Amino acid sequence: MKLVPSRVAEWAERYAAIAPVVAGIVPDAHIEHIGSTAVPGILAKDVVDVLVGVAEADVQRTAAALADTGFDLEGVRPGHCWLSMPDRTARHCIIHVVGFDGTRWAARLAFRDRLRSDPVARAEYQKVKVEAADKAQGWGDYTAAKYPTVAKLLHADNGS
Repeated sequence: MKLVPSRVAEWAERYAAIAPVVAGIVPDAHIEHIGSTAVPGILAKDVVDVLVGVAEADVQRTAAALADTGFDLEGVRPGHCWLSMPDRTARHCIIHVVGFDGTRWAARLAFRDRLRSDPVARAEYQKVKVEAADKAQGWGDYTAAKYPTVAKLLHADNGS
């Protein structure tokens, strides 16, 4: 896994280009730029994460509609589907379709906002990202290695 220095302006432009495409396919969706590419000053994979919120009952139907227009449907789980663009071998964007205002939606926005506003949390997460990227054999390993820190930072953010 390769992490690159923050290119927040470039990544914001990439998000700004893909968001209207998604909105054209799913006009009632709520769309947000998430992940490390939405956080200034943090190392990131050069892949923009886009969160698409729809009614919980429409998550799989929305993912199928996006796949029908050329997005690569990579995964389907209850309440969360993800697609890549242009495809899983050359990701420029990953589209995460979840229930709007559900737990997944709220957690992803809370984590992004925490990293944007808390330099200590941002530094802790970046350290874990670097370690995970050095050891990961693929996307699943990378995500799994970061999960405990993400959960800890979200838990702390909730004041629990």
